[in-house]
Amino acid sequence: MAAFSEDFGYYPIRPNTVVAQGETIEVYDLVGKDTTHFHHSINDGGSSSGAQQVRQARMWFDSVRETIGRDFDLDAR
Repeated sequence: MAAFSEDFGYYPIRPNTVVAQGETIEVYDLVGKDTTHFHHSINDGGSSSGAQQVRQARMWFDSVRETIGRDFDLDAR
């Protein structure tokens, strides 16, 4: 098995206004500059809490990408 690790942190969400392609858009920003990260690794053994955290984080990320994720071309006009 390949070695995987991940860092996890609680990112506060803040409303923000941005301009994209000349249009003002209301967005939510994840603010992570001062976020504390917690490191987890699969190298600690398959049943360790770190390995469980990594597996669950990957499962969550994959579920988001496969359901609500979408491609976005920043250069499209």
